[in-house]
Amino acid sequence: MAMLRRMGLLFYGPKVTNIANLSTGLSCSVLHFRTKTKITKEQRQQQIRFEYFVRDRCKSGTLGFDEALSLFDRLFQMRPLPSIFPFTQILVALVRMEAYPLVCHMSKSMDLAGIKPDSVSLSNLINCYCLMGRVDLGFAVLGNFLKSGLEPNAVALSILLRGLFMEGKIDQVMDLFTKILEDGYPFDVVTYGVVVDGICKTKNVNIALRLMKEMEKKSLRPDVNLYNMIIHGYFEESLVNEALNLFEEMIGKRIVPDVVTYTSLINGLCRFDRWKEAFSLFEDMLQKNVSPNVRTFSILVDVLCKEGRMKEAFKLLEVMTERGENPNIVTYTSLIHALCISGQWKEATGLFKEMASRGISPDVQTYSVLIDSLCKEGMISIAHEMFKMMIERCEEPDIVPYNSLMNGYCVQGKLKEAKEIFDSMVASGHDPNIVSYSILINGYRNASRMDEAVQLSKAMQCKGLTPSSNITHIGGLCKVV
Repeated sequence: MAMLRRMGLLFYGPKVTNIANLSTGLSCSVLHFRTKTKITKEQRQQQIRFEYFVRDRCKSGTLGFDEALSLFDRLFQMRPLPSIFPFTQILVALVRMEAYPLVCHMSKSMDLAGIKPDSVSLSNLINCYCLMGRVDLGFAVLGNFLKSGLEPNAVALSILLRGLFMEGKIDQVMDLFTKILEDGYPFDVVTYGVVVDGICKTKNVNIALRLMKEMEKKSLRPDVNLYNMIIHGYFEESLVNEALNLFEEMIGKRIVPDVVTYTSLINGLCRFDRWKEAFSLFEDMLQKNVSPNVRTFSILVDVLCKEGRMKEAFKLLEVMTERGENPNIVTYTSLIHALCISGQWKEATGLFKEMASRGISPDVQTYSVLIDSLCKEGMISIAHEMFKMMIERCEEPDIVPYNSLMNGYCVQGKLKEAKEIFDSMVASGHDPNIVSYSILINGYRNASRMDEAVQLSKAMQCKGLTPSSNITHIGGLCKVV
């Protein structure tokens, strides 16, 4: 790490956001690395052992930022310099840590030191630039491929295609992909996958399907990931039957569906109220030993909750935990919401406590559901305490819990407290909506405080808000019906 500091690099942790430019004297300071150095056989063996150590640390998944820099420093001080391989392994690890600018500068220092790049190191650098939103610099690195006498590989080209998609440059994606195919550059299933995924996200799933068919003509067998992308794309375009047909085609071609396939299908079917078919697929995946994940279970728990089938929802929760899948915030929020709707607020708060005991932090939606339920039960003081707890735990409330509290206070005739909630909502940067105004206006109206009601009504109109269909005008005021 000391060597890196001498080069004038400034580090700010894994997410490096500001690194000083390399000094102009760097090229001079690394010239001596290029001088051939004689080493003994024992020294060479020590160097090889250290390179193996670097490889193992990078593969371990436990390599930290500071350790990565220290290993890079030690490699850079070796005489003669090691090959590109251990350096690249460290740089790949640093990209995973999102230290993108740092990786770019370290790559430059390696180049100046005479460490010859290979296709892996250049691909990693292209990936780095693309993740920084600088796909233009990624193409500059592609030029270095050619200068180094290397052919661009499928990995590098796939990364560039993904980078263009990230910047929304769809036309350039298709131009590059066409050039790859026409000029005989290497491509694989991953290359096609990048393009198919990008096209599906632009809601052109039929074009993506045609592309996959063309791939098959080139003797490339689509994998499960490609099918998953297109199935998901069909649901995004509300083409449910087409998604199911593609699933059948996939099975007919002996491509084994995975948990992503089934979860995408189950989620899509539930979105279109075809939950019976969704549960049939769930049974199918269990029979075929495809283990559902937390998302699969959460989708089905939510469906059962919305159907009011709470016993079955809790039974599925048991199955979920028995299979080693711990419920998450989404699972709990669905159950809490359903219990609140059915007036079982005691059970809902009990589940809330159970969730907290498992170390699962409630989110805004969870808090909002409980606050609304407590307000409707007339337990406004408890609801307000929960609202304060939400803020203390750094969960910034949206407009929903504010409205719930205002309504709760207005129902109890506590208009001062309701107005304080309204004012705090505005002070927090939230713009009151038509419901917010209407709750308070009707509170004033019911208390025969017509002057304040009229004043607030005028303020609402000045904001350009007009009552929606579920709000009626009464005496120039508004009432939620």
